Amino acid sequence: MRDRAKRRRFNKSYKPTFQLNKIGLFVAAAGLVLTLGLLYLSQSNQMATSGYDIAKLESQQQQLKDDNERLQIEASRLQSIQQIQAGIKDSGMVPVKTINYVPGGTNVALNVK
Repeated sequence: MRDRAKRRRFNKSYKPTFQLNKIGLFVAAAGLVLTLGLLYLSQSNQMATSGYDIAKLESQQQQLKDDNERLQIEASRLQSIQQIQAGIKDSGMVPVKTINYVPGGTNVALNVK
């Protein structure tokens, strides 16, 4: 046996061959299936996590759009009040100190003929 091993080492044309028996083939196939299964699980987990993140970001985007619309309406309301007040000052109007009401029983402001 030793003599044959020595001859193989010194023989330049010797090429070792790889032989796979049934058990080795089964182990290799099981390893491949296990690796592919783990790859599939990690990809589906990543997709599910990304889906939750996208839904969360879409909800946040809608919330920000609603807030933006509400703030734009509020800003336009405040600007219109400011413009009215500025127009009052520019036209020389003054605030009324007391309000005198006309009683309804008189003919003032009625179109009586």
